[in-house]
Amino acid sequence: MSGSKRDDLLRKVKPFREILLDSVKMYGDKTALQIRRSGKFERTSYNQLYENASNLAKMLVKLGVKKGDKISVISKNRPEWAISYIAIHLTGAVVVPLDPLLKEGELYNIIEKAKVKMVICSENYIFMMNGIKDKLKTLERVISMDESEEIDIHTLMEEGNKLDIDLSKIPIDVDDLMVILFTSGTTGKSKGVMLSNKNVVFDIISASEVVKFSNDDIFISILPLHHVFEATVSFIGAMYKGATITYARSYRPNEIIEDIKDSKATIMLGVPLLFEKIALGILKALDNQPMGVKAILKPAFGTVGFFKNTVGINFGGTVFAGLREKSGLSTLRIMISGGAALKPWVADVFERFGFPILQGYGLSEASPVTNVNPLDNPKNRSIGPALPGIEMKINNPNSDGVGEILVKGPNVMMGYYEDENETAKILKDGWLYTGDIGFVDDDGYFYIKGRQKNVIVTEAGKNVYPEEIENELLKSPFIKEVVVMSKINERTGREEVHAVIHPDLEQIPFYAGKDGKEIANDAMDEIGKIIREEVKKLTNNLATYKKVKTVSLQLKEFEKTTTKKIKRYVFKNPKN
Repeated sequence: MSGSKRDDLLRKVKPFREILLDSVKMYGDKTALQIRRSGKFERTSYNQLYENASNLAKMLVKLGVKKGDKISVISKNRPEWAISYIAIHLTGAVVVPLDPLLKEGELYNIIEKAKVKMVICSENYIFMMNGIKDKLKTLERVISMDESEEIDIHTLMEEGNKLDIDLSKIPIDVDDLMVILFTSGTTGKSKGVMLSNKNVVFDIISASEVVKFSNDDIFISILPLHHVFEATVSFIGAMYKGATITYARSYRPNEIIEDIKDSKATIMLGVPLLFEKIALGILKALDNQPMGVKAILKPAFGTVGFFKNTVGINFGGTVFAGLREKSGLSTLRIMISGGAALKPWVADVFERFGFPILQGYGLSEASPVTNVNPLDNPKNRSIGPALPGIEMKINNPNSDGVGEILVKGPNVMMGYYEDENETAKILKDGWLYTGDIGFVDDDGYFYIKGRQKNVIVTEAGKNVYPEEIENELLKSPFIKEVVVMSKINERTGREEVHAVIHPDLEQIPFYAGKDGKEIANDAMDEIGKIIREEVKKLTNNLATYKKVKTVSLQLKEFEKTTTKKIKRYVFKNPKN
């Protein structure tokens, strides 16, 4: 069954160039990209997008770019990022997207390792990139996305329009390397994930079988485009269906909501932290309603939840239609959460108000999406079933059916760039070893317990999944962030469960709104007592071997990746 479906989907796979050309032919005058500039939306049609990218590609060829060369792109989300990405692809070169939040030394290492020939960047990166170019012979040129004294893409597009270069003669095959994604994840060690045209395009086609979208849809692009989730689904996926992409101005929830409302966006991808902030905003809006309105809506919120959870019927769409309209999110018909686990209460809030939110799963090495909950039957405590044409299984399951999740399919990466040893560790007999521990239910929905490398093994051989305990602790209004890990008890020499907690000081009753660093020692003692009482209460129903034995507090917010995952590797040798 899976093999037959996979074959059907593979027959639809084309290089990204052909996918884009199909959309240009069908939707040429339709808006492909839009961004708010000087108070109004600046729009680029599919015809203009392809013409601009083609002209830039011609000039890149004239400047010496050849098939297989590595070209980087770095900036915040904007139309020029998309134009540059497409232009690089049209030359047959390989795109190496760069994370704008990386430090100069980290960017230098990636550019050096990938032997990047040119960098196309926003003006604020020109100085840094020229500094890197002075140190690296392999980096030949830095091109600005903005009009400047440097060579810039706007001038190159004008010059490219005069060139007689037939880009269609550059051979691009589905098996050609399309993009190298350097991801440090949460381990700190950067590896280059190599994805072919087939990997990426198959993943889009497969995902679109489950999450139905069309040329009538408008994506709101929020997550950074260098990240594979946003690039595959909200960029290349949108291009595949002829949809419109709206670039959000910032990560501020109020500006995101305003951009959604004004663009009439219908699809939004996000990470759990973003959805959590929006959910809190919705609850606050409910609480701020006039007393009479609140007296009606609050009980209704509970009643809707009761019917949803007991008989599977959700009246939220009807009951809260007015509040949803006021929220500015009423045009959204699909919200997809990925990148980390979505807290159950967040999904519950959106569902009760009638917002369709789906939890999915994937990893860069799988292009990235492997699972998503179906819109007609979501189980948002799960990551959903495997996408069509993708195989998944639990490796060496224990008595509870829990084991490592493995993935196989045309979406699985070619390997890590110039790193056969690391590739061999994760790719075996066509299976991708995800490093995630989970199980599958009778309906084929997969569930994540945690990361294999994070598992704490007790002396009795019991497995403790930190993420499970973290989810319990985050139910406390006093706990903003938490990392659960193992710690050696210096007195007994035994491994114990330890929690590093970032308290939500605004929720602690006696906290007067000062900066955390100014809190007096006696106040810190009180905060510690409150947090330890919360930990004890919330883990009381867990097995003895799972209970948190020691706690340490951290007043500053935890360090995170671009997609808002906590960098767990930072937490070493925790102190009590």
